[in-house]
Amino acid sequence: MQFKSLRPVTADCRAINIGELSKLGGSKRPMNFALRGIETHRDYIKLRSLKNPNRPPQIILIDWRRITYGMKAHFICPRCQAKRAILYFDGLQAYCRVCADLRFASQRQRRCARLRIKAHKIRASLGEENGKPGDPWPVKPFGMSRKVYNRHLQQLIRVETAIHSGERIASPRYRRWRSRNQDGSFVTKYEYRQIC
Repeated sequence: MQFKSLRPVTADCRAINIGELSKLGGSKRPMNFALRGIETHRDYIKLRSLKNPNRPPQIILIDWRRITYGMKAHFICPRCQAKRAILYFDGLQAYCRVCADLRFASQRQRRCARLRIKAHKIRASLGEENGKPGDPWPVKPFGMSRKVYNRHLQQLIRVETAIHSGERIASPRYRRWRSRNQDGSFVTKYEYRQIC
């Protein structure tokens, strides 16, 4: 019996996060993180291999974008030139998750296991650490508003119903309402009506 080879997950590789570097002050002035092998500058970072110090460092560009409350930094992936917040370093080169062919750990789990983990997290946020699907609903924790408690409880009911019935639940962001034209097709912003 042959097993399908599993792609590595993001937890197996060293991650370089632009948000963490910015919080440590790496975007304000040149800094050297010797134990991580990172030297930061305003517009780029130098990443050197810790296993092979004689190898020349990899230079990764940083792009700054204006947002509502200031500026936000992104790495530019050396392979695909896409803007990314996290790059994964395998010891030789740093790439984004797509270019490094990595998966998230949850992508290796089956749907029912993911739903059970989600139900456990909701129960834990309601103060019931050892609850299992099918147990009585947890009581409202002290200090939590009734509105927030009801929202968590409705989500827990949906998840546990999906576990027992086998039906799929969709994220609310995928159920957006879109207008349709007379033909029944979705109206796009580039579609214009003809005037007869």
